[in-house]
Amino acid sequence: MRQIIALPSPSRHALDDALILLRLAIAYAGLAAVSHWGAGQIMQRLGHHLHIDTQFLVLDALFTGLLMLGSLGVAWLLQQRDPLLWLTGRGFSPAGLIPALLLAVVMVVSANPLAAWLDVRLPAPDLLPENAALPRALTPLLELQNWRLLGALGVAVLWVPLAEEVIFRGWLFKALQRTRPGIWIALPASTLIFAMLHSFYSTGGVVVIALLGAGLGWLRWKYDQLWLCVVAHALYNGLTLLLVALN
Repeated sequence: MRQIIALPSPSRHALDDALILLRLAIAYAGLAAVSHWGAGQIMQRLGHHLHIDTQFLVLDALFTGLLMLGSLGVAWLLQQRDPLLWLTGRGFSPAGLIPALLLAVVMVVSANPLAAWLDVRLPAPDLLPENAALPRALTPLLELQNWRLLGALGVAVLWVPLAEEVIFRGWLFKALQRTRPGIWIALPASTLIFAMLHSFYSTGGVVVIALLGAGLGWLRWKYDQLWLCVVAHALYNGLTLLLVALN
């Protein structure tokens, strides 16, 4: 069974490319569905013991944790030889650290002006306009108190970036590189899917996320070290929250 699922190395013709894309579509959809179901099942049994803000944090942490755990299984199925090395890349080298840090800083500095400029020119329709008179069930992240705030920051700055990088610049990116176009399909496809995951943002926000995803994909291609993508993504999220807190 595993022999059938494993990726060809390398792709030899269009049929190989099509089968790679089919495997990835099934793996991505299946991983998301199973992780969502698993996190929901756990919360159904434990959630009633928790405050609603804590429920939100625990659900987010469970979902991303199951995504990461499932990604290890996906990598093992797709890559038979050294799946963990294939997933994470060529170990640790500081060569790409400065570009990773610069990417995060540049994206944070340019995100708000670029998103605001795009939102004025490409306004998104309000499909579900918010009613300010309705009560809010969840406390905004930066208004949480004590350990809930620390937990939320840990999830937003460390846990979620790690999970997203394991998927998008991990097995998804590396598997797409196995196709004959290689980086020419791996970079735009992983970037597009990453941006679509954040489609609840404004139009400008989605474009910013797409640019961030493209930069992270370039880091993975250039240095083949997943940890650089995790560091850049975590720093971007952390600095973004810091700017929000200061404003």
